[in-house]
Amino acid sequence: MDITHLIGLDTICLDLKAKTKEDALKELVELLSAAGKLADKDQFLTDLWKREAIGNTGFEDGVAIPHAKSDAVAQPAVAVGISRTGIDYGAEDGELSDVFFMLASPDGGDHHHIEVLAQLSSKLIEEGFVDKLKAAENTEQARKLLTDIQQPPVYAYQNDLSESNHTPLSPWKLRVAHIKEHLLFGTSHMIPFIVAGGVLLSLSVMMSGHGGVPESGVLADIAQMGIAGLTLFTAILGGYIAYSIADKPGLAPGMIGSWVAVNQYSTGFLGAIVVGFFAGFVVQLLKKIKLPDSMSSLNSIFIYPLVGTFATCGMVMWVIGDPIATAMFVMNDWLTSMAGSGKIALGAILGAMTSFDMGGPINKVATLFAQTQVNTQPWLMGGVGIAICTPPLGLALATFLSPNKFKRDEREAGKAAGIMGMIGISEGAIPFAASDPARVLPAIVAGGIVGNVTGFMFHVVNHAPWGGWIVLPVVDGKLGYIIGTLLGALTTACIVIALKKTISEQDDNESELVRSYRSVKGEGEAEVLAVTACPSGVAHTFLAAKSLEKAAYSMGVKIKVETQGADGVNNWLTAKDVEHARMVILAHDVAIQEPERFKNIKVVDVCTKDAILNAVGLLHTRR
Repeated sequence: MDITHLIGLDTICLDLKAKTKEDALKELVELLSAAGKLADKDQFLTDLWKREAIGNTGFEDGVAIPHAKSDAVAQPAVAVGISRTGIDYGAEDGELSDVFFMLASPDGGDHHHIEVLAQLSSKLIEEGFVDKLKAAENTEQARKLLTDIQQPPVYAYQNDLSESNHTPLSPWKLRVAHIKEHLLFGTSHMIPFIVAGGVLLSLSVMMSGHGGVPESGVLADIAQMGIAGLTLFTAILGGYIAYSIADKPGLAPGMIGSWVAVNQYSTGFLGAIVVGFFAGFVVQLLKKIKLPDSMSSLNSIFIYPLVGTFATCGMVMWVIGDPIATAMFVMNDWLTSMAGSGKIALGAILGAMTSFDMGGPINKVATLFAQTQVNTQPWLMGGVGIAICTPPLGLALATFLSPNKFKRDEREAGKAAGIMGMIGISEGAIPFAASDPARVLPAIVAGGIVGNVTGFMFHVVNHAPWGGWIVLPVVDGKLGYIIGTLLGALTTACIVIALKKTISEQDDNESELVRSYRSVKGEGEAEVLAVTACPSGVAHTFLAAKSLEKAAYSMGVKIKVETQGADGVNNWLTAKDVEHARMVILAHDVAIQEPERFKNIKVVDVCTKDAILNAVGLLHTRR
């Protein structure tokens, strides 16, 4: 609700006669009633006092904002009053209050008072505004000061988004989305093992200078550390897929079954994925079996792990082990054949997938494919490692070569993107793609293809399952790796510069209008709740959170966002939060912790990319 429509000349008083808080409220209510804004002034006054009982609405610097949602309000309105002597309103700082804004909002409608508060706040924080208001000589001057309030900014990535842009997934798509979440949950726990194991093993081989695993000394010990990580990662992958499906009881069947599949039948990562899903669904079925209450304490620690492990391992040994091993052999044979003339085609596909959604699900499919082959086909990571870093490096280069094509905040983001690209984090390009996807996405895909194919053509071998220049010590063919990175980044930079328009001075200055925004920290204060979580627990998690916070700020909505990231869970949503909120947005690419918390509240279930690109549309569904 625009504040300019809520303040009239007849709802402004520049000389309140009241000497007490009670009289001030009555006088402002009379002002609203005389202007025809109230259907029952006595009832509205009663509702105001009910709101005051919850918490005093007197603030610092002599400002008070009494407000209430009430059936007694005929039309939403704001009454403004100035006291020349000051009134003891009970403000926290102990000072007298002399500037009053009374907000009247109909009960059951939109949250007018929240939106108006957001607009008032943008003016009250301006230095000298309150003094100018108190110095107004007439109501016309006062209204002009009050209604000359710039609306909270609508961010570039929110343009052209309708209120109904979010549509619920069909049951089939929802099932597919959940399967993807379970897979990415397992992948997120697996990545640290293959990164630590791959880098340690590669460093020991490189430092030995013999091109083989050291057999003695400290380097041999380091190699064993690496081998341990690369041996365990498949068990971790299968175990945490099962954990995602069936919680802790699925962990043992998933890990043990995956270990048997990989070590006895050489099924590789594909076997671990299949076994993880099988173990999770088996334990899920076991949970549905009604057991006597006397046995309930044994379920999670004895019955489910025991029966689940037996069923899972039995399925591997007697049914699926050999077929999966055959499939892995065929795939590796096919990859070996692709190492020749098929490299360009495969490089183009992997490069496009790796760069397309910058750390999202498509990126994860391509990188997982290369990462899990790092022992047998390390040339795959040679190209994919380049494609991982070209999107952020290319955009960082573009902001340097053509700064007039980017706003001030984008130029600052370019610096961070350069650093993220060097250490192999594709998500550094997301702010650019989110604000201008039509121009940025084609550029980064083209750069990813060029970089990946170049790496393949130079026969680059990357022994670490990661990207960026941080892995250069364990790369064979360092010159080709560097050339591929530079060519890919330059391709992205040239295309995006050619496609983007020059930024006008006005557009550039708009980036300075972005006001502070943050998630609510207190309990029971937020109208909307959100949980964000991604496989790596880094970029997408926090970009989705910030996108929702920005959109909420621009709409005058209080939001509390819980992040489930690499550093654990922050800003945990409590039962009190759920009780007082209208809805919760679950923006996640992996399973979130304790989703049962939200069974009694409206839930909007989306992926992190939806929250990044369509935060406004998601927030509109609260109505």
